[in-house]
Amino acid sequence: MAHVTRRRALLALAVAAPVSVFAETAADGHLQELDDLRLLSASIAQNKTPLLVLFSTPGCPFCREVRRNYLLPRVAEQARSTRPELILREVDIGSQRMIVDLTGAKISEAVFASRYGVRMVPVVALFDQSLRVVGAPLVGLDRSGFYEAYLATAIADARRSLMKSS
Repeated sequence: MAHVTRRRALLALAVAAPVSVFAETAADGHLQELDDLRLLSASIAQNKTPLLVLFSTPGCPFCREVRRNYLLPRVAEQARSTRPELILREVDIGSQRMIVDLTGAKISEAVFASRYGVRMVPVVALFDQSLRVVGAPLVGLDRSGFYEAYLATAIADARRSLMKSS
């Protein structure tokens, strides 16, 4: 019960918290969209902070649950942190919205998702500064109660991997 209360409090803070370079949210409660991957890559390299991407689609109830229960609370936590642990972004796998890739070329979010073989949602993947996937992506939503542990482990492993690569 205390866990649910803490999550609700953190979610409320996510809406009211000041925006950070590392984790921002749009007004509708989604994570910030990808924009210029070159800038994100530089930030990852400089801060040794992995990029976490939620691959989603509009209206996906499982995507909404991952975002609301596991990722937006991290946005709130990071807004208060002096050294954030990751950069959070969201990609709509069917979107034609353009982003800038590492070469400076404009590609759609759908093309970005297809480069990583994402065809179903939700998928949470962590990336290094070269936009290589670090560790195994979390595919789907675990209903057994271990999703938070899987996510925390994946984030910690990605951070360790980035620290070793320095």
